[in-house]
Amino acid sequence: MPSLIAGTRALSDAKSFRQRQEVPFRSHPMNCPDPFQITDQRTPHGLIPTKSVGATIADLLQLSGVPAGSSDIAARLPVTIRKVHTGESLVHEGAPADALFFVRAGTFKVFRTDKDGYEQVLAFAIRSELLGFDALCMATYPVAITALEESAVYVVPRCDIPRLCEALPAFGLMLQRSGSLTLARSRELVDIMAAVASEVRLARFLIQHSRRMADCGQSPRRFLLRMGRREISSLLGVAHETVSRSFTTLSSLGLVQVCAREVEILDMDGLGAFARSTRRQLDAPAPPRARTPAHRVPAQGRYAQALSLAA
Repeated sequence: MPSLIAGTRALSDAKSFRQRQEVPFRSHPMNCPDPFQITDQRTPHGLIPTKSVGATIADLLQLSGVPAGSSDIAARLPVTIRKVHTGESLVHEGAPADALFFVRAGTFKVFRTDKDGYEQVLAFAIRSELLGFDALCMATYPVAITALEESAVYVVPRCDIPRLCEALPAFGLMLQRSGSLTLARSRELVDIMAAVASEVRLARFLIQHSRRMADCGQSPRRFLLRMGRREISSLLGVAHETVSRSFTTLSSLGLVQVCAREVEILDMDGLGAFARSTRRQLDAPAPPRARTPAHRVPAQGRYAQALSLAA
């Protein structure tokens, strides 16, 4: 009798196991779609395979300030969001260029590493800006990109760009604007490097960063620099000690107030005027000093005057 009961229990357990194997495991509620389920979005130009991750192309267009239009196609085309932790690489230099990235939140550093190991910073990217645009004509990324804080990006696969532009003209317009903005940022770096004095270079950098913060809806006068002195010095082409002295100079002139990485612009007009000069005011020639003919100076005063002129 006990053996019969044990056999019945074994059959029951085996049947229950088969039933569990036949029912697929669901990690999400029954009424919620699987966020990693591959689906095909039907558009007037055909099917576009997409992956639903909770964000859509409409969110990306809104971030870039481009209207999606009356069509609801953008709201039905999912887009991937990738989180990047502080110090983590978004792309590596020389990696296959397989996607474009739009900064959803955070700050990124774009740089290139020379053969001797020197890290040359080329740009900083903040919210709504495009990364990886220069790799569209290449097979690999020519630069590396690293997060300077907790960040997130929208990922648009390179192979999907032609179909997205064809199915959604607003996406093509957004791509044109973002690419044009990337070129404008490169020109701003040329303007920075055109200045001779390091203080003027730093002033131009702060003015440009202030404008970018305003474009993101943040305060243009008070902001926290996510990059360090060495990273700023690499971008400006000066030594990091020079960056610290330049901050001290701008602070002594009453233009900015600096506390660690927090910068407050006290005189925006004055800083703008200082940034427009090609040389710092300290390089301006001193006014000519009036001199008294030697024959009119008493003998006992000639030595004192000679010392003052030498000083």
